[in-house]
Amino acid sequence: MEHLLGFDIGGTKTEVSLFALGGGDGDFKVSTKDGKSDLKVLASKRMPTSRQDGYETYLKNLLELIPAVTKEGSIEIDDLEGMGLGLPGSVHPETGKMLNGNTHMMIGKDVAGDIREALGFRSPIAVNNDASCFALAEALCGAGLKYEADHGLPISRQQSIGIILGTGCGGGLIYGGKILNGGKGGGGEIGHTTLVTDGHPCYCGRMGCAELYLAGPALEKNMPGKKATEIFELAEKKDPAALAVVNDYRQKLCDFLINLNNFYDPHYIVLGGGVSKQTVIYEGLEEELGKKMFVSGKTPNIYQHQLSDSAGVLGAAIMVL
Repeated sequence: MEHLLGFDIGGTKTEVSLFALGGGDGDFKVSTKDGKSDLKVLASKRMPTSRQDGYETYLKNLLELIPAVTKEGSIEIDDLEGMGLGLPGSVHPETGKMLNGNTHMMIGKDVAGDIREALGFRSPIAVNNDASCFALAEALCGAGLKYEADHGLPISRQQSIGIILGTGCGGGLIYGGKILNGGKGGGGEIGHTTLVTDGHPCYCGRMGCAELYLAGPALEKNMPGKKATEIFELAEKKDPAALAVVNDYRQKLCDFLINLNNFYDPHYIVLGGGVSKQTVIYEGLEEELGKKMFVSGKTPNIYQHQLSDSAGVLGAAIMVL
């Protein structure tokens, strides 16, 4: 069996997981160039990213976490076939360095190179944006398999968008089971497309970016003192203020998905992140999209994530394949 290590490095938490490919008793099915195989989780650990402490402290903590995971999985680091890193921002496809993102301590850092040097690691290390890793995992192990079962279209011919609605709003574009990175690694930065003309200022320097309206904190700013989950719970109880916030959110999400559909024309869109767990946001969404998309015909399916909260770390690991 091949053994892979995946890293999901987010602004709030970091997850490191050890996977075994093959063996017939996996936790996930994965579509590879050689057909469908299985992946089994051997060990997994999380730690706070604690970005306020700076990169050097973060790297030190990460380098302590890695051997703890491999030891729990009874694997030596040198026996790994490779590692995959998902970083919270745009990643240059050649240097593997993060170019931009809201976790500023990571910008310009050679995380893969620092891990390789510290551990003396000689096998491949793949690096990409964390939302792209989520989108890849769903395409090869989750929503893509569901779409293939429902519609008969193999993953090798599917186009999809994966969107994380969490602390931020990130996305990944998948074509035929592969990530579309763009020339500089900016492919899929859909959270920094304009959703509201002359809207709120964004840290990226523009106004009205989708992330400012679709990430969890956007909901919370509209009802100070309430968490996003509390707002949805209040809306279910017909609280007028919460209902207004949720209905406005659903409309903006629909407008956003129409824009994405018109520029990429995917077979399906899959949503992840904390906000994606709220079933109310899916009500009537496909129907509304079908009415307003530019090219008529089959409406893309809009799926809630088919994998667990660990889709990002799974996608990071299978990049190595």
